[in-house]
Amino acid sequence: MGAQADAIRACALSLQTHRATNLVGEMGTGKTTIGTAAAALAGFERVLVLCPPHLVRKWQREVKATMPAANAVIVRTISELSRLDRVGGWPLFVILSREQAKLSYRWKPATVSRYIGRDGSVVRDEGGRPLRLPCCPSCFAPVVDDEGLPLEEADLARKKRSCDRCHEPLWQADCRGPHRYPLADYISRRMGGYFDLLLIDEQHEYKARGSAQGVAAGTLAEACKAVLTLTGTLMGGYSSTLFWLLWRFSPAVREEFSYSDESKWVGRHGIVERITRKGGGDDAYEDGRSSRRRSYRTRVVEKPGVSPAVLFHLIGNSVFVRLSDVAAGLPAYGEEVQLIDLDDTELLDGASQASSYRQLAGQLEAAVRQALAMGSKRLLGAYLQALLAYPDACTRGEQVVDPASGTIIGSAPPLPTDHRYPKEQALLDLVETEKAQGRRVLVYVTHTASRDITPRLESVLSEAGHRVACLKADTVSPDRREEWVGRRVEEGVDVLLVHPKLVQTGLDLIDFPTLVWYEVEYSVYTMRQASRRSWRIGQRRPVRVVYLAYRGTLQAQALTLVARKLQASLAIEGELPEDGLASFGDDGEDMLLALARSLTGNAEESDEGLEALFVSAQAAESLDSIVDTQDTWASANKGEELVTVEVRAEHGQTGCATLDGSVDGRTPSVSYGKAAAQQLRLL
Repeated sequence: MGAQADAIRACALSLQTHRATNLVGEMGTGKTTIGTAAAALAGFERVLVLCPPHLVRKWQREVKATMPAANAVIVRTISELSRLDRVGGWPLFVILSREQAKLSYRWKPATVSRYIGRDGSVVRDEGGRPLRLPCCPSCFAPVVDDEGLPLEEADLARKKRSCDRCHEPLWQADCRGPHRYPLADYISRRMGGYFDLLLIDEQHEYKARGSAQGVAAGTLAEACKAVLTLTGTLMGGYSSTLFWLLWRFSPAVREEFSYSDESKWVGRHGIVERITRKGGGDDAYEDGRSSRRRSYRTRVVEKPGVSPAVLFHLIGNSVFVRLSDVAAGLPAYGEEVQLIDLDDTELLDGASQASSYRQLAGQLEAAVRQALAMGSKRLLGAYLQALLAYPDACTRGEQVVDPASGTIIGSAPPLPTDHRYPKEQALLDLVETEKAQGRRVLVYVTHTASRDITPRLESVLSEAGHRVACLKADTVSPDRREEWVGRRVEEGVDVLLVHPKLVQTGLDLIDFPTLVWYEVEYSVYTMRQASRRSWRIGQRRPVRVVYLAYRGTLQAQALTLVARKLQASLAIEGELPEDGLASFGDDGEDMLLALARSLTGNAEESDEGLEALFVSAQAAESLDSIVDTQDTWASANKGEELVTVEVRAEHGQTGCATLDGSVDGRTPSVSYGKAAAQQLRLL
């Protein structure tokens, strides 16, 4: 259909000239069809498909539909791999679940206990009693750490180790665990070169450096002659998320960057922010009281965004396909953000949802500031989770305990369950409106475990007369989820509650043209994939995606961060959106992106030239930045004399934006360096 034919030919040509090819296709473009046809067109006879476990049956079905003469088999064991030579039909597609590829047998430490130390003497404790030391079962040398101290059982069970003296392994298989062997390792050791092509579905799920499935995918890539990766979301907003995807599957990237060069990649292709607070002549603001430790006020963090230079690693062997290029006449797709005020109604002893949230936020913020001043970040996770979850789960209450001291550092009371809170009412109104138009609603909920709010939402919707179904991880096996959803639709369900990660890949949810993000999802990969579950080939009704968040809370701030990450993710694929969630986080910070929008639009050319246009954009942004900064600066609880933000551009050019002012409401001065201008000239 449409551009699918062009994408198939492009992938086949790239596979014949490059060892690795990337197919970046918007959700619903038919990447399975394109990948299958491209593999056959390029002349590959044995293709290994690595896919999520819930998509193995779908891959088998779609391979046979695309290539009737091909044979598609699902393998789960070593014995099934060994019988592949007896299978007929060419080309042969061998479909392997990533879980079967990565999972291995369980292991345990393998040591013997002895009283004898390394020098042959008996080691004793303070009371004179002999101590048992873990020793190597081969040479009986004591097992010690880098400092020469004996390792405990917990240390040996945390990481596979080998003996320092004889280099024998200090671990063994645990017969009490499952009897299995990772198929990725078996293919690498026994079937190297057997497969002509490795076809990796949902490539973005292998982005983590140390994940088992990422390591398994890299192992299979080395064992196959060529690699074709499929994904709908190539980048997660940060340049570091792109590094491991390219490093594992692109020989050209491995030639330039080593395994430990992630920071080098980020420094060259990412956005790095260096924040330094200067309070005197010495950069160090604190010395250790009993050691030589020195603490500095400089922090280096990676920000959402990517340098245009990264495209040189993609253009030569990547194919980009948009849904509009494949299916003409698709219905409209729209995204909207609805910010809702917290409820000020006094419900319980004068407490309201708004006052309870402010109380919890104030208590936690004070505790976190105190912990950070002491150099501890242990409360940050609890701070984030509590403030993000409480507005939606206010009927359950919240109590945050400091794990170090065991004291309660923040609490909010449980509010009445018979009251309808603003976001719940907004969801009810939306469902009523959509149901009146014959449209089913899919509601994404991220808290489905310890802070599970699905029972509350299910009760609220059911009491209003709606038919509700809830899909959880243990509701049905992954490969049966599509069938389960189909049965619920046949039964006449109006609303489906589900965690976005359960349906983010592979499933077609055309029966739900309205999608509601009731809670924020921080992964751009998950968010983009899940938002497009119903805007696909075959959809005949306009698709509406709604993001709900409480105004003035951490939810709204988190949604802004996700929107900025989404901007960077779409920019890599050539998309410069001006509406929807992507524009929600556009506060004027990314001037390069704003300028790119104006250059790629239909703006009339002027005599000012590119440099003058840049100066105009810079002046406009400076004004916006001053206006935006004034409110934040005046409302700050505590300020510093000088805060310098250094942004590192590609090739090492740097520039600074300095905010100099106080907390008395005066407008701080804003100055910009030459980094952006230099970046534009390089572009």
